[in-house]
Amino acid sequence: MIYIGQQLQALNNYSSQAICWLSIKIKGRRTPRNPMGHNCGKKTCIYCLGNGKKRSGLDRVFVGVFTDKAIKSLISAEPNQLIFEYDLLKASFLAIRGTTIKRFNKNCMLLFVDSGYKDWFLKEKINYSVAKEIDQHTCTYCNKEYIFVYKNKEGGKGMVPQFDHWFSKTDYPLLALSFYNLIPSCATCNTIKSKAKFNLNSFLHPYVDSNISSTYSFSYMPTGVHSNRIVFKKEGLNSKGINTVNALNLPMIYKGHSEKELQDLIDLKYKYSENYLTILLEKTFGDLGISEQERFRLIFGIEIDEDNYHKRPFSKFKKDIIKVLKTIT
Repeated sequence: MIYIGQQLQALNNYSSQAICWLSIKIKGRRTPRNPMGHNCGKKTCIYCLGNGKKRSGLDRVFVGVFTDKAIKSLISAEPNQLIFEYDLLKASFLAIRGTTIKRFNKNCMLLFVDSGYKDWFLKEKINYSVAKEIDQHTCTYCNKEYIFVYKNKEGGKGMVPQFDHWFSKTDYPLLALSFYNLIPSCATCNTIKSKAKFNLNSFLHPYVDSNISSTYSFSYMPTGVHSNRIVFKKEGLNSKGINTVNALNLPMIYKGHSEKELQDLIDLKYKYSENYLTILLEKTFGDLGISEQERFRLIFGIEIDEDNYHKRPFSKFKKDIIKVLKTIT
């Protein structure tokens, strides 16, 4: 998993759209006939100046718990605040006589998942602009798949990462549009992660844990005379790292690369010369003044700085394996 950072610019651009869209779906646009409706006051807002309407079929009590502050918090709150917002709004709804948790979840699904995530975020291609601004080049979870963004100018399907909901849409439909709950990922990791129930006390969060890449590391173990298997080092792994690696099934995801990327690196170590890795990294470019980062990029196609892991597939994996191989005599 890779730390994404706070992404404040992406957050601001997304929240300015999402807050207006959601407010209009809950309250309607402000007009002479609807003076309590929403209007952000910006002359460039396509939602407040458009023809958007309230979402039909919502429970009046449900609609009544959403103040301007609550709407803004749902969209923009940091991960450790999102569950508090969820519990607060759920409690406000259930405090009204005759309400049930089933009604609450049904309304959340209608507004935030069906109208919000599916019909707005995906169909109106908000996901493209969010992914482009977050600017993660590989999957946040596995770092082995590119997740580039290409928008088809002719209007057809383009290329965009999937967005995993760290707090799942099934358990927390209210958080389906929350910025810090949307994690750019590949299709494989999104499918695997969707079955896991994550919480901040037991699992790593790519918007929270800035030291995320140092909480686990790759290694390998021989399984035969000419075969090896990728493993995750247990030494130094904290419980959150172990839980996250297992929940994302990273050992299985990387298993198929034991005979390819791993074996290629091992061959460089043993097949040609015991110190061939050292020769490549330290002597090949002579006095050209090429930095260590550039050498790793040119030779292995990876980035070795944590902040840049996302730019090349297998960056952390190959860096860890090369480190292990160089220490073996």
